[in-house]
Amino acid sequence: MGAQGSRRGHSAVRRCQGCGSALAADNTAQTCGRCLRDQRDRLRTPPHLDDSFFETPELRAAFDSHHIGRVFKAYRHHPQHLKLYGKALNQEIIGQWLGINQAQVSRLENGPREVNITTLTHYAQVLHLPQHMLWWDFPGQSRRTSPQRTIDNLLVAAPANFIGTGLSALDTVDSYLLAEEFLYEDREPVPLSALAGTIREMTSDLMTMDFKHGGGHVRRLLRNYFRDEVAPLLSWSYPDSTLQCEVFGAAAETLQLLGWSAYDAGLQEEAKRYFIKALQLSKQSGDIAMQGRLLSNLSHQANFLEQFDTALKLARDAQNVASGTASNTVMAMLVSMEARALASKGDAPGFAKAMHRAEQLHESRNIESDPAWSSYFNEQEIASEAAHGFRDLGNAEKAREFANIALDPEYTPPRTLGFMRLVAASGVLAGGDAEQAASLASEAISLGVSLQSARYVKYITDFYGALTAADAKLGAQISEALNRHYPAMKLLG
Repeated sequence: MGAQGSRRGHSAVRRCQGCGSALAADNTAQTCGRCLRDQRDRLRTPPHLDDSFFETPELRAAFDSHHIGRVFKAYRHHPQHLKLYGKALNQEIIGQWLGINQAQVSRLENGPREVNITTLTHYAQVLHLPQHMLWWDFPGQSRRTSPQRTIDNLLVAAPANFIGTGLSALDTVDSYLLAEEFLYEDREPVPLSALAGTIREMTSDLMTMDFKHGGGHVRRLLRNYFRDEVAPLLSWSYPDSTLQCEVFGAAAETLQLLGWSAYDAGLQEEAKRYFIKALQLSKQSGDIAMQGRLLSNLSHQANFLEQFDTALKLARDAQNVASGTASNTVMAMLVSMEARALASKGDAPGFAKAMHRAEQLHESRNIESDPAWSSYFNEQEIASEAAHGFRDLGNAEKAREFANIALDPEYTPPRTLGFMRLVAASGVLAGGDAEQAASLASEAISLGVSLQSARYVKYITDFYGALTAADAKLGAQISEALNRHYPAMKLLG
């Protein structure tokens, strides 16, 4: 009896997270009374909080509801407050900050959402709410300020000499001086009005090759085309600004594909620099949709490099830049990048909500308003993003379901088939079925997809490592299949 009482007494001792002193038995918080008073003293004015504080599913949902009272409630019940104080911030504290009483806070939280812009702006400024998460603009300001600043910072940070001496395409953009007669020297004359269309047509053809074979094959062709045919046009003096914007916009599309091909080939720094240079051209041409697209490209890359917070910010900046200008198809593309980043961060509710929003945008698209470069983003692409997200969240059943939806037996290129088979295999493996996962991976390997895709190689090696840890025998079988189909592959030892 005494021993039991001793153990109970010992287990009941809890320590203050602030000063380490023993907590009273009836204290349900994580801090002692003195530390709690100190913390509350610091809450006499609203704290300045990092944007990450506002990235909980509850706060995201509150902002999306366009209801300031729900934002107050989610703010008060934030996990950080619950951890520090053992309970939510009370309505009286929020009211003191805002200059209203507790009853008024309660009415705002539980009543209709009609509040005038001036009052909303006052509340947001007092609580230091992130402007990019709001559903209105401050008087005389725009929520686009933040993402546009992101673009400007990217451009300012880009070095003058983007690529080393071995790859001069971007150097050419910055330094090529062109005489007008160059346009027609040793070639068939191209009408000025057809220049942009010709660039876009060639880029489209090369993009088809990229989807089929991977960036390693296409990059050299694309780089030479850009250097020899496109870059010289960027320093020419055009008869009117409209024509110049068209050519610059088309060149940005070519550069962004060059960025993708470098990214796919594993040249990450080069890819980022191509994307940024394309961003500069799209800004000069006034192509808002392409600016959003390029920010989402950078988000995709950051996610691949496991820089998930950066990926999420870039995806949201992309949406804020393009909102109100880009078509629903483009917006669906940008929102799907937010979903991918949320899945990588383990935010299942946030992922589900973003994917639902992307699907809704895509379902309500008007194809006639879409830029040509977005034509590839179809139902299969939406399903592919969902499959990637469910894989990263460890939902094996959904990962495989959406990976299968993402495949079109007639039109899906071999490389994409390989990607999606491996996504499904990884999802199934995360769900605990190593044998089925190995079978799916074997299907992917048997396609004989070119290894001139660093992303595909990473998918293979990541899966191989996870499978071997789960089942060494199955891992050995996959190793044999890889050696059979890719004898030059040295990544598995």
